[in-house]
Amino acid sequence: MRPGDIDTFSIERMTLQGEGVARPGGMALFIPECLPGERVKARVTQVKKNFARAELLEVLESSPQRVEPPCRVFPRCGGCQLQMMDYATQCHVKTEGVQDALRRLGRLENVPVGEIVGAANPWRYRNRVQMHLRREAGAPGKPLQMGYYRLSSHELVENDECPLLPETFPPVLKALRRHLPDIDPAGELPIRHVVLKTTTPPEGAGEMMLILVFSAWRSAWRKAVGELAKRLIGERLTVEGHTGENLARQRAGEQYNLVSLYVNVNEKGEGEVLGPDYPYHVSKPGKERLTDYLPGGLKIEVGPASFTQVNPRQTEILYQLTKEACGLTGRETVVDAYCGVGTISLFLARDCARVIGIEEVSMAVEDAQRNAERSGITNAEFLTGKVEDLLPSLLEREGVPDVIVLDPPRRGCHERVIEAIAQAGSSRIVYVSCDPASLARDAARLAAHGWQVKRVTPVDMFPQTGHTEAVCLLERGKSNGK
Repeated sequence: MRPGDIDTFSIERMTLQGEGVARPGGMALFIPECLPGERVKARVTQVKKNFARAELLEVLESSPQRVEPPCRVFPRCGGCQLQMMDYATQCHVKTEGVQDALRRLGRLENVPVGEIVGAANPWRYRNRVQMHLRREAGAPGKPLQMGYYRLSSHELVENDECPLLPETFPPVLKALRRHLPDIDPAGELPIRHVVLKTTTPPEGAGEMMLILVFSAWRSAWRKAVGELAKRLIGERLTVEGHTGENLARQRAGEQYNLVSLYVNVNEKGEGEVLGPDYPYHVSKPGKERLTDYLPGGLKIEVGPASFTQVNPRQTEILYQLTKEACGLTGRETVVDAYCGVGTISLFLARDCARVIGIEEVSMAVEDAQRNAERSGITNAEFLTGKVEDLLPSLLEREGVPDVIVLDPPRRGCHERVIEAIAQAGSSRIVYVSCDPASLARDAARLAAHGWQVKRVTPVDMFPQTGHTEAVCLLERGKSNGK
């Protein structure tokens, strides 16, 4: 098999990345957009020692689970991987993916993995979107490009009508596309990314926050950004704390509830979209932060740097599973590592004696503290710093907590976090995972220190994509390892 070869292949299984797997001559061949049981024609694009890749040319025999994707840019856009299969099959593939990761990557056998908890509506579920923006400086009239990167590339795929976004998002994105070239015709503002957030109130439409990510910042650009905010937000604005009565503008019939606009500065060319600094913002009075709603009647403040779950409908299920796994009776001390704005901490606080949250982002910790105060919760406290730096000393100072909740980023837990937990010896760990591979790795590390994986419950927080969330309960006992 060589690059350029065209042949027919039978697809045996799927990866969570939406790639079909064929095995010509025993070698794993990955072909995007293919379903198990299909026979396809494909062109080989890459051959390595242990695997190869190919591009799909034609589906010769299609699976009964194949459906017509509703998105006009699928699969060119890198946002979704699974739109070509019906939702029940997506759920089955994701459950198998979690099982496979635990067995193959974690070498954990006989782990009870439940069927994934699917979404009632697998569309229009996201409350946040990140889009990339591209303009040519010094090229008046050059159209603004805004969209997602194609998978494994920096090719920009434009899309204002993503079916995963709420219907309130496209008007804001289209207004930005229309007004920005008018305000900055020469393309001098180095805006590289756009982040849009919304809240999910019990009734009615949510409020929205727009974040423009600059690669550099000059105070001279405040005037242009302020003018853009007037056009997008309209009405009476607060510009860095000063209310201006003369900033009223009509929004030309645009129907959305954008209440604040922030400038973020990220001078790094790659990696995280958001940088550490927010030098300028414009908002309606009292709307510097959004008010969002959690299960159990809790309200939280969401700032520009705050991380919250992107699927509010599934978040309630995720948090309920987390609380059940904690086994709270009202007497426990809980440590919530990687707590963000304190959503899990506050959700658990009413059912335990004390909860201590740890979060690296200082702005998120400030939000968490305010959220506790406004909810009348007095048994939650929050510490600022990296979990790997604070957890060892916290466990030494406070003693062994009854439950440790781990909700790490996609890369999983730092090695020092695992070591600190191993030395402390808490009897119960609840691991909230957003990546089956890092869950498998960290669960294996904890199993090596004497914990047993009691159960794993996947939750489909991200329908149409290969991403899977899961709640994993570990208790002190016999290891699941081989």
